[in-house]
Amino acid sequence: MKLKYLMILILLPFFLITSCKRDEDRIFDANATVRMTEAVEQAYTVLQANKAGWVMKFYPSNNQEFGGYTIFTKFISNEEVSIASDPFSGFKTSTYSVVPESGPVLSFNGYNKNIHWFSEPGKDNGGIGADDSGMRGDFEFIVLKATADSVVLKGKKSGSHLVMLPLKGTEFESMSASYQEATSKFNEFEVYQLETAGNKTVELDFDPKMRVFSNPNDPSAKDISFRVVPGGLEFYEPYTIAGKTVARVDFIAPTTTYPSGYYTDKDNSLKIIPVPTPLNRWFRNNLWSVSYKNMGALGKLYWNAGRPMLKERGIVVNNFYIGKNGSDGVIIWVLQGGSVVGGLTHIIQLKTGTEDQVYIELEGYGVGNFVLAHWQGGLNYLSAPFDGNTFKITSDGTPKPSVITLTDVADSRNVIKLTLEDIDDPLNN
Repeated sequence: MKLKYLMILILLPFFLITSCKRDEDRIFDANATVRMTEAVEQAYTVLQANKAGWVMKFYPSNNQEFGGYTIFTKFISNEEVSIASDPFSGFKTSTYSVVPESGPVLSFNGYNKNIHWFSEPGKDNGGIGADDSGMRGDFEFIVLKATADSVVLKGKKSGSHLVMLPLKGTEFESMSASYQEATSKFNEFEVYQLETAGNKTVELDFDPKMRVFSNPNDPSAKDISFRVVPGGLEFYEPYTIAGKTVARVDFIAPTTTYPSGYYTDKDNSLKIIPVPTPLNRWFRNNLWSVSYKNMGALGKLYWNAGRPMLKERGIVVNNFYIGKNGSDGVIIWVLQGGSVVGGLTHIIQLKTGTEDQVYIELEGYGVGNFVLAHWQGGLNYLSAPFDGNTFKITSDGTPKPSVITLTDVADSRNVIKLTLEDIDDPLNN
């Protein structure tokens, strides 16, 4: 009996300690839950408290290789948010939430082009970045701080830090419109030149789908990642360009010498000059519709040979395009009511020393779910007028024409009119 009581006395402190430890765990668990709930509620409160909305500089990739953008948000309720961003006009309202995870997470969970575009795959966002990852942007953000003067976010996927700053009055509408207008004007040009001391000029390496410049004459220099802002370009950080450290360049209105205007630093020591896009580059960088009625005499001979073959094999041609798909030159067909979309890569080579001539040649790599039987079933006749020929390009003279004409420099019968508008049923239109 003594042994029994002795064992109880020995074990009693252990049970007391264990019991206290469990109570402490429950207290700590409760405290963590309370803190998380408070943090989520604080985020909701701060986001909605500023009725005018918020603005943030947004570089979707943490390496800034796609450049920067400006995003505007206005949190209307616990569920709805209006979002504007400078690549697109206007604004759109969608849903959002703040959810507890490792911390409060701001999730733009309802699809909204104004922010989800930055996280879409390249095949969906217009060919920016890789087909599967695009610009690698976020639409979910860990809320690191939420106060009336700023909301600090961390991209859940990219790890990039962002700061939302409060707007005033009607700035959500007016400021977003001014950024969108500045972007629209900047996008009118696809070629930019750098002019430095002594009027030395070089064409900057620039993909019009991205906001990054690089100087081919200075390969050791950093790429210049920037945002388009009203009145100029703001760089991600100060960059050294031709020996000059620059954080921003302002737009100067057109002059006789610079008919499209230019961007310059405060000392006017360098100029970034927009240049109208050469016709051959404009052709190569877009996807153009082709049709029977827009073919010249030679083209119609080929199409008249191919059309009966297509009909006999039951191949329905819904659309015919030539131009650029991602980084490749292509001819693409939409067949069988859209169930087949694909074609073959083509070399589209700008003729050196010209702004209006291009050489086109079949390269032959397959694109999409197009198969050889389609090609051999008559489509080879439709594309034959393009293959192995140099064309001179003409237009109506506007900077970015929606209609152009290709004329074979070796055979004037081979004239092909192209349009940016879709042409359905190209065999008969």
